Amino acid sequence: MYITRTVFEGEKCSHRSVTNIGVRPTFNGSSLSVETHLLDFQPEAAPKRIEVRFWERLREEKKFSGPEELRAQIAHDIAAASKFFSRLRRSRSVRLPA
Repeated sequence: MYITRTVFEGEKCSHRSVTNIGVRPTFNGSSLSVETHLLDFQPEAAPKRIEVRFWERLREEKKFSGPEELRAQIAHDIAAASKFFSRLRRSRSVRLPA
């Protein structure tokens, strides 16, 4: 699981997101998938193309006991990503004297 920013085709701004790359072991997946969850944005329509920018790795992929445990972990991942972006925003707002 990674902290990411996602850009939709034709847009200049990016959106906070978390992204998982893996085989979905909780659901006995076998093929590689990429899933991105936007933290603060709901597009009106699905974009044809997106660009995902990776900022920081949160954790390794793992198999959970079931969907509920996975949902709880995703909520934790989202909270960690939100905290990361808040710290980043605060650090960018601090200006050094000229």
